[in-house]
Amino acid sequence: MKRALSIFLIALMIATLFTGCTKAKDAAESAVQDAVSQAVSGAENVDEAVESAAQSVADDDTASTFISAYMDAKSEVVNKILDGLTTNPDTVMTAMSFLGISMSDLYILPAMYFGLGETSVSTALAFMGAKDVVYDESGNTYTITYTNSDDQQATMTGTYDSGKSIVCTGTVNGTENVYTEIFRTSFGYVGQFYVIADDGTITVYLIAIDGEDGSVGILTGTDRPASLTGSESADFPKSASEWYAIEGSTITGVDSDGNALSFEYVPSDDND
Repeated sequence: MKRALSIFLIALMIATLFTGCTKAKDAAESAVQDAVSQAVSGAENVDEAVESAAQSVADDDTASTFISAYMDAKSEVVNKILDGLTTNPDTVMTAMSFLGISMSDLYILPAMYFGLGETSVSTALAFMGAKDVVYDESGNTYTITYTNSDDQQATMTGTYDSGKSIVCTGTVNGTENVYTEIFRTSFGYVGQFYVIADDGTITVYLIAIDGEDGSVGILTGTDRPASLTGSESADFPKSASEWYAIEGSTITGVDSDGNALSFEYVPSDDND
């Protein structure tokens, strides 16, 4: 039931993200309803199913494999922090501002198919309501163009430095709305995700994954960030005014109101 609470909160964020996109919103809400049912009945975590499906189509050195590995590592850390925030009575509402990072993977979903060929890309994006999909691969640069479920022209481009980094940019009707960078480091990964929502709100997420530990920084109303170098420390997200981290069994952070957080993480029954 505690996981059901987390998924319910995510459902609220999904509804916000997909306002004005009927097909995508309906699909997202249906997926959340299924997720809640699974959580209550003790079924497998939805995240595990998604990650398993992504890994099954990418088992070699492709951009897809790189992104999937990063998402898997990030999900482990993000899920623990979110579980901690939603099951700690003092931080339940704080979790609302953290949920955007859980949903960020939806924005770069097309990039998960870089390197897998046009057939795989077209089949995958069809489930998102996309049509007129065109896939181009030139060396280590990938471009996917398509008409999204709102009949808008969308693109996702990416440049992959084998085993080291990937940089992706997304546009809608020619206007950039997504920018993300991921670097593999000596301790794990660093990354940043920049998104402009439909209402013009700008959010930047700074991410560092250090094994089973990690941190997420949140910036709002800012310009597109400077590019990462890949040499950032595991603590670099803590430079943001709002951030959350887990180290061992301790969750720390500073919430959107500037309040410091520090408590011991006790996994919920559904997150063991």
